[in-house]
Amino acid sequence: MCCSTLFGMEDLSIEISSGSRDGVRILTLIGPFTLKDVFEFQTIVRRDVAALTVIDLSSVPYMDSAALGSLLGFHVSCQRCGVHYALAGASGRLQTLFKVARVDGLLALYSNVPDAETSMAIA
Repeated sequence: MCCSTLFGMEDLSIEISSGSRDGVRILTLIGPFTLKDVFEFQTIVRRDVAALTVIDLSSVPYMDSAALGSLLGFHVSCQRCGVHYALAGASGRLQTLFKVARVDGLLALYSNVPDAETSMAIA
């Protein structure tokens, strides 16, 4: 997805890359994550499923409730399919959202991508 400007706000872009070892996929989200991006996000996370998907949120300044719902849907999907995921690099603002929504203890949260890759064991 391309970055563009709409009323002074950037659109979300999602970059897909390989992790530091086989079976690891990194999705780097850049820009605000909102309702208009949810369907594309869902399509991407369902495509080419890896043993471990790390979603790098370090460049996401904010997300709305629809985006949070899509992350929770991804969490449930991973549990059902027996694959692992991690959310990495969430800003203080996003961490506050997770706490207020009372999902911070449910989601696999890590401070950065390398920590997530190291901590998440995949078979």
